[in-house]
Amino acid sequence: MYDDATLIQRLLDNDDDAWRAFHERYSHQLLGVISRVTRRFPQLTGTDHLEEIYASLCLRLLNDDKRRLKSFDPERGTPLGSWLCALARNSAHDFLRSHRRQPWLCRVGEDITDVETPSDVPDAFSVCSSREQARALTQLVDSLSARDREFLGAYLQGFEPEQIAEQLGISVSTVYSKKHKILARLEQAAHA
Repeated sequence: MYDDATLIQRLLDNDDDAWRAFHERYSHQLLGVISRVTRRFPQLTGTDHLEEIYASLCLRLLNDDKRRLKSFDPERGTPLGSWLCALARNSAHDFLRSHRRQPWLCRVGEDITDVETPSDVPDAFSVCSSREQARALTQLVDSLSARDREFLGAYLQGFEPEQIAEQLGISVSTVYSKKHKILARLEQAAHA
């Protein structure tokens, strides 16, 4: 048997025996990791997907002139098995995300509405929309006068209207008027 450093070097050298040793040593462990991740989402996966995910993991190791394999450094103290398990978990999550975004890939007989989508992972549209809103709001805040930015900063810090009025040397009614005008502009930018 090869130690981790020797196995990696022989894999990089395209040694067929090393690849057989790799599969014999790690396939069961990696399939177990993949299974633990995917079994929480049975509506998105089947038993045939385990092999597909494992195969995609192996391809990831070979892609880009074996860039991932070359990145493993046994000197860092992480065992090869642990490193591979992390890659297997990532591959399983990537697979699940891909299938969640493609509801037509659900198993036959399942209603698409039954597919559970993890709430902690935003979809691509939400991410893009949020970024666009943040960009628009940043542009709007940047376009405010220095005095209005100072007002907005005091308001966002939670100062009372009386404190803002005193700080800026304006009346309390002007504070309320200014607050409504600026918030209306910000809200309009957020919905644009």
